[in-house]
Amino acid sequence: MTSHAGMLVFCCQDDDIEALRAASGTQGPALYVVDTPVAVTHRVVAGRPLAVFLGVGHKTLEHLDVIPVIHAARPDLPVIVIAEEDSLELERKARQKSIFYYLVHPVDPSEIEAVLKDVLRHLKH
Repeated sequence: MTSHAGMLVFCCQDDDIEALRAASGTQGPALYVVDTPVAVTHRVVAGRPLAVFLGVGHKTLEHLDVIPVIHAARPDLPVIVIAEEDSLELERKARQKSIFYYLVHPVDPSEIEAVLKDVLRHLKH
């Protein structure tokens, strides 16, 4: 199973997904929302996503464990974490996994646009 280049979204809240859709616009990269860590790794290996957006919180902290698997398959793939709440503990644990960006819910479409521009710049290098 292969997919067109797009953004992979796992475990993000609905309003964050809507902000991602708004930021990417009608001409931007497609969003592929998946619901399990296995689906994330499958899409990373079988497809060519531009970035992975990963929602985490204190109750879903184990989602950070998928990041080393992503990096093993695609070391260059940017992983952006969207934390459910502002927490230094969550941020520290996420940054230890070598993430590309760390955002806190609720995200603003303009913030996502800036991240997407940086992702595209990163992929060109």
